[in-house]
Amino acid sequence: MAWRRPEVEVVRDYLVLMKPKVIWLLILSSLIGYVVAASPNISWAKIAELAVVGLLSTGGSAAFNQYWERDIDAKMGRTSGRPLPSGRLRPGAALAYSLALSLSGLALSWIWLGPSATAAVAAGWLFYSVVYTILLKRRHWSNILWGGFAGNAAYLSGWLATRPMTLEAFLESMAIYVWIPAHIWSLAYVYRDEYREAGVPMLTAVLPEDRAVSLIAALDAASAAYMWALAYAFNGLLGAAVMAPVAVAALMLGISALRERSDRAFWRVFKISSPLLTFFFIALLV
Repeated sequence: MAWRRPEVEVVRDYLVLMKPKVIWLLILSSLIGYVVAASPNISWAKIAELAVVGLLSTGGSAAFNQYWERDIDAKMGRTSGRPLPSGRLRPGAALAYSLALSLSGLALSWIWLGPSATAAVAAGWLFYSVVYTILLKRRHWSNILWGGFAGNAAYLSGWLATRPMTLEAFLESMAIYVWIPAHIWSLAYVYRDEYREAGVPMLTAVLPEDRAVSLIAALDAASAAYMWALAYAFNGLLGAAVMAPVAVAALMLGISALRERSDRAFWRVFKISSPLLTFFFIALLV
């Protein structure tokens, strides 16, 4: 009798395909966009609907990304243990799973959230799965600059579920767009040798290291300053006060990395980036 893997392990691998450690920030972005736009008339039912749509659509795009990049993942130590390059899941099953999640998310978005929000959900999927993953990831260093619009789309899907587009919505969504390059490129710098060996032209892997270091530090400072400015502009001194400690911490870690120029220093820059975005969301809500 052929050996079969325990079902709990198979389920866990399918969950890993959705990149839960990554997509939770995009789901949170959608929820924050809705709460800011709808306040004070917030519907918990709508929050639940957005969470389900976000989980399915972003999880589906993440699973598609792992399906498409399984050959790259197999060449990199950081990703070689994922379900597809390790052989624990079949590519055809992963593709079907990713498309089923994505289509379910889009269908439920149309039913629950309406056409405007669904357009944002679809745009986010397309920018990440098609523009970033298929068209640019292997071809050009600008891949993350185009793929970053998926972050804008996540925030705007929540906003558009309750209100029309405004300048405030656009500016707040741009905080996520500015944040993404500093977040991704700091990680790509730490793993630059693996990206080079896999033939992936992430910008901080193809630039000379001194220029890559300066770029990441500048982006980190710009991201923190932009978020603090928005928190002050839209929520006054209270928003600025909430945002200030983590913005200062991000700036100090960026300066430290610029001086130290070590992988450990840039790993710290990468790790502070998620709390930076989380505190920005809190500053919008206070």
